[in-house]
Amino acid sequence: MSDERNFRTYYYDKFGIGGVEEKKSLEILLKEKPINVEKLKQFSLRFAMPAMYRNYVWKLILDIICANPDSHEFQMKQRTQKYNDLRHAVQTLRYANDETPIGNVFLKMYLIESGQIKFEQYKYDCEFEDFTSIAATMANICEDLIDAYLISVEFHKMFKKSKEDNESLVQKTSQCLKSEDGDRKLFNHFQKHELWTSLPLHLWFESCFAGILPETCIERIWDKVIGGAHGIVVCVAVAIFLTFKRPLLSMKKRDEMLQYMMELPEDCGDIIVTKAVDMWSKTS
Repeated sequence: MSDERNFRTYYYDKFGIGGVEEKKSLEILLKEKPINVEKLKQFSLRFAMPAMYRNYVWKLILDIICANPDSHEFQMKQRTQKYNDLRHAVQTLRYANDETPIGNVFLKMYLIESGQIKFEQYKYDCEFEDFTSIAATMANICEDLIDAYLISVEFHKMFKKSKEDNESLVQKTSQCLKSEDGDRKLFNHFQKHELWTSLPLHLWFESCFAGILPETCIERIWDKVIGGAHGIVVCVAVAIFLTFKRPLLSMKKRDEMLQYMMELPEDCGDIIVTKAVDMWSKTS
């Protein structure tokens, strides 16, 4: 019976509908007045988020809309007006046009909104590469661009504020791989080729794997991060290493290994995310 349930749960998770019982539990939480945001965070951490409620729950947890459902319509009208004003501003100031990628458009809007943009210098693509990656991914996974912008801004701010120092995360990734790599062959392989100083971990962690993991599965990681489990990024990195352990062990050059990990096969996204969530669940 347990195996049958695990089998069903895998496919519920894969298609983003969540288990039936979990879906009903979430619907009960969302009918409360006021909505208990802390319980929503716990739900995000414990269960697979039903796709139909994901954006709504994210907006509640990120405080884009308040816990009182009666105020949501008014709040979204205000936020929509702000979005339209910012979108108009970046076009009027010629920071973006119809050909500009949406991630870059959102970046300019965010910089204007936060007072960080400088009129004499507005090429921030490298300095804010993490925001641009997050925003571009969010624009593709959200049905509404207004939601995509609002969630991108608050997600980025929350992640920047709450995440650990990159060096600490890199050290934890090394320790986690050492623990999870049963025969330690991959860990020793990384040590032998002095890979830890060259791995793209900083890029992965700062963008929370936007542009690295396929958009079809990254939402499951972001559910956990938005719920408060920022340390799951370590498990994701280790899951990537272990998923491609065999090909990595066959490579003798550091540059070859680095190039391979910068171009991850898209069809392995679900495997990586499932491994990461399972690994994180064991330690949380």
